[in-house]
Amino acid sequence: MPGFTDADLDVSAELGLVHVAPALVPGLPAGEELLGANLYAVIEMIAARAPRASSARQYLAIYTRFADRLRAELGRPPVVADVTVDAIAAYSRELERHGGRGGGPCAPATRRAHLMMLRALLKELGLDQRAGGVRVPSHRSGPPETLTATHYGNLIRAPDQRSTAGKRDVALLRVLGDCGLRNLELRQLRAKALRKPRANSRHHYLFVRGKGDVEREIEIPDETYAALERWLAAHPAARRGSALADDTVLFPALAGKGAGSEPLSQQGLAKLLSRYGRRAGIPARLAHPHALRAYYATMLSALGMPIQGIKEKLGHASIETTARYLAKPSHGESAGEAMDRHHQDQERRRAA
Repeated sequence: MPGFTDADLDVSAELGLVHVAPALVPGLPAGEELLGANLYAVIEMIAARAPRASSARQYLAIYTRFADRLRAELGRPPVVADVTVDAIAAYSRELERHGGRGGGPCAPATRRAHLMMLRALLKELGLDQRAGGVRVPSHRSGPPETLTATHYGNLIRAPDQRSTAGKRDVALLRVLGDCGLRNLELRQLRAKALRKPRANSRHHYLFVRGKGDVEREIEIPDETYAALERWLAAHPAARRGSALADDTVLFPALAGKGAGSEPLSQQGLAKLLSRYGRRAGIPARLAHPHALRAYYATMLSALGMPIQGIKEKLGHASIETTARYLAKPSHGESAGEAMDRHHQDQERRRAA
């Protein structure tokens, strides 16, 4: 079975299914008919109700992995009645032993996410008593592993800025590392997300629509905006002397079908970060968007940004999630000012 990593499955925060009685779910049987229904067909219906296509794929991947294990054990296609507390406990033990990449142990956070989702599946099916018997191990994770300032500097310098792709990639990497966007948030950015400075601020802003369809604003540090300006001038949709149309994809794919107009795919972004990560000497486990998001959070914390401010910039629903990144008390700076100061300090050290 393929392994999942914590970066692949930021699932615990994604659980957005709303409990609805089976009789109210279109096409889903009820009662004894439900218990005898083919599990694969049922999980497709449940996963399809996820709020976003990316969430639906994650749900379906986990549900299908569990169903495949049942099928191998039973020697027949599983039905809903086979989804028991014991079956889920056995699946949990299997994940713990060899559910990770290369057949190694599964990460505790990933196993927890699988069990949370299977418990949610039982609730969606109206099997609340079984759901109550699923034990999800408590797990208090430490701060997410992230990049060092040296790693980040090397990563920013990895693209060839003489090329169109290089200009795009420097701007993209800076937006991830200096604005803390999630993978999907970055890929969905449109030109209208860029806003001019207000009367009381010198920074441009990004308006980002995140989880729960909540919009937040993020100051763009000076160096990051300069990289964005270089990219926007080279953007395939740019016309001399004219701004990009509001709905223009900010970071499009530059090859293949839809080049220049379609958003960079999740796979494309992953390959891009992996390639530049190797050039920058970054461990493969850190060459992904979430490591740059964690870098942004830990830098703001180390530079004195208050926890409530970091929470707002990251778009966290819970301040407990943000608390994992804390390092020092507040100095009262804005996110943009803090990141500008950090960049200036880095430049002085390189020049010394």
